[in-house]
Amino acid sequence: MTTVAHSTRAWPFLGASPGAGGRLRPGRAAARALLPVGLLLLASATSAQQTSEEEKPEAPAVRLPEISVTGPARLPEALPRSWVPNSVDIVPGVEIGRTQPTELPELLRRLPGVTLQDEQGSPRQPDLTLRGFTVSPVSGVPQGISVFLDGVRLNEPTVEEVNFDLIPLGDIDRVEVIRGASVLFGRNTLGGAINLITRRGQEVFELTPEVSAGSFGRRDYTLRLGGARRPFDYYLSLGESLEDGWRDFSASRVSHVFGKLGFRLGGTDVTLSYQYSDDRIHQAGSLPERLLRVDRSLNFTPGDFFAPGLHLAILNARQPLGEHWTLDANAFVRSLQSEQFNVNLIGANSRLFNDVLSTGGTFQATHRATFGGHDNVLIVGAEYSHHDVGSRTFLEADGLRTLQADLGDTQHAVGAFVQDSVILARDLLVRGSTVVLTLAGRWDWLQHTIDDRLGGPSAGVDAFQRFNPRAGLNVNLSDRVGFYGSYSENFRAPAFLELTCAGPGAVCPGLQVGTAPDPTLRPVVARTWEVGARTRPLDWLEANVSGFWTDVEDDIFSVSPTGILGLFFQNVGRTRRRGVEVGLRGWAGDRVEAYTNYAFTQATFEQRAELATPLGGSETVRPGNLFSLSPEHRVNAGLAYHPRRWATLSLDFGWVGRQFLRGDEANRQPPLAGYTFVNLGASATWRKLTGFVRLQNVLDQAYETFGTFAPNGRVAGTPIERFLTPAAPISAIAGLQYAF
Repeated sequence: MTTVAHSTRAWPFLGASPGAGGRLRPGRAAARALLPVGLLLLASATSAQQTSEEEKPEAPAVRLPEISVTGPARLPEALPRSWVPNSVDIVPGVEIGRTQPTELPELLRRLPGVTLQDEQGSPRQPDLTLRGFTVSPVSGVPQGISVFLDGVRLNEPTVEEVNFDLIPLGDIDRVEVIRGASVLFGRNTLGGAINLITRRGQEVFELTPEVSAGSFGRRDYTLRLGGARRPFDYYLSLGESLEDGWRDFSASRVSHVFGKLGFRLGGTDVTLSYQYSDDRIHQAGSLPERLLRVDRSLNFTPGDFFAPGLHLAILNARQPLGEHWTLDANAFVRSLQSEQFNVNLIGANSRLFNDVLSTGGTFQATHRATFGGHDNVLIVGAEYSHHDVGSRTFLEADGLRTLQADLGDTQHAVGAFVQDSVILARDLLVRGSTVVLTLAGRWDWLQHTIDDRLGGPSAGVDAFQRFNPRAGLNVNLSDRVGFYGSYSENFRAPAFLELTCAGPGAVCPGLQVGTAPDPTLRPVVARTWEVGARTRPLDWLEANVSGFWTDVEDDIFSVSPTGILGLFFQNVGRTRRRGVEVGLRGWAGDRVEAYTNYAFTQATFEQRAELATPLGGSETVRPGNLFSLSPEHRVNAGLAYHPRRWATLSLDFGWVGRQFLRGDEANRQPPLAGYTFVNLGASATWRKLTGFVRLQNVLDQAYETFGTFAPNGRVAGTPIERFLTPAAPISAIAGLQYAF
């Protein structure tokens, strides 16, 4: 699979933080107090147009972003965009600085079909859904999207979850979202891959402190240092973000250090990076619906928190060999220690300690040549990773702590891939047209060796392997019009936690490991067809449309039976994701930039299944039932106005359709209502000083992004109720950045 890098003008549209109603709190008052500041920036920027003609910038020629393609198998390799037979979205790093997103999912929310849910009640830990698949920091959801940082997979070996708070978002140079099942990005890439490339030092010396503050006690402090003294370059970033939270007992602290040293000489290019993170995030979670209607800021189980500590070192190297060959390689060491504490009102509290040490690397060789007049790019490679996972679960009651589970897992993962892209024909349909064929395949093998250190039943060794093919065709009528189609397969092997909670006889206490029973789970297999078109009918307009159809076998779902404190995992047979994604982007000189997207995504069960449900007993899921928390319709749009070169005003709008609650896969209960959000922003630069204001959920809409069913431990008889997570009310953040 290939990825794309835009070297483009930034699109400074706002990130989308949801909003909610409820009582007026200090954070909301601060937001409204900052609203006049934003309007003042708007007025001053608009009046600046009326200055003298000599101050006006020259009218530039209308242009679209230049596009280059990077990164099959996560390692850099250039391919023409017209050779890529699938949908790809790019977010340049400059957008991160201008939109000030809390975490990566908020940045991606403006892309077609991307939806966020908030199960944990923390802006640091959202769920992201794309094409009916999920990537989330929460165990127990059907994960199906891979995330990579400089070629290293960030999906945790515990249950393929991704801890977004550990991603150094402010140090990202480019974000690439590659949609569809991918054989070259490897296992667990069922719905797509998110590829992150970090910054490195440039020729111009950089020393940039940044301070910002906003609603609900938000404070951000960042210092960046970078430069180059050839053949070396360097980059260092220090940052800390603090927030009291808009809900009770929901404070967070996210701290990180990121450094990168580079070496370039001739064709040799080597980088070595190191990241340290130390976070503590208090989680407000969801609320019983009856309490949510009284006060949306309440915390039903105060005391829940997540505290991870990360060390990550990555070495990347590239070396050309002669005229036709290029070698790329990376190696990494990653250590993650985390603590998760969960308050339980109808049982003992639980405390989970995970300790993960991962090592591995990837090797890739690329050959470029022309055979018989046909341009050809061949890519071959292999990767290996090793994970030592330790997980201990304690139950705590009446001041006593009891060790409930102590399991280890040794994982070995091997992958080998090949891709060949060739121009089959030129000038076949019209003069200047090309037809490009891409064929690829990947073999993956993953082995779990699980050990129950308390002497209980052990799953022993579980091994999974599969070969996944891919074929694609690009038909490019010109540099303005192109069509593509592809077929690809991928699979996801059952993860550590899933294997230890693989049946009603081994229910996990909350989201912790169980006792590893037999029989084991079957791997998930996805088969995807995709067709699409890219066109630039006018110099100022770009349009993209894609349609996809993914058939999935043996999806792995978590279920929570009534009366049991915990969950277990099971295969659910055949499921399907299908849909259409449409995007339009346009420019009016350098003054106005605009975009609008629409996505229809239908995620359905295609086989009858019996699922345990907290609503009582089991529910019968029938073909055609929709997945929970997967909206069918989503619309978003944005507008950025540049009245002067030093000023930007922006508007961001989104609408998300209804979603069924988790635990209602039979679609019998009332769903979450659809909702809208509107964000505004303004920024201005004077010499080396830049200031910005961001206003989110300016209409102060009250809505919910997550819902499930659970027993209410504060009510006699602990009845099963709807638990919903409210989105944040109107909020604001303002900051200053100075570039020395």
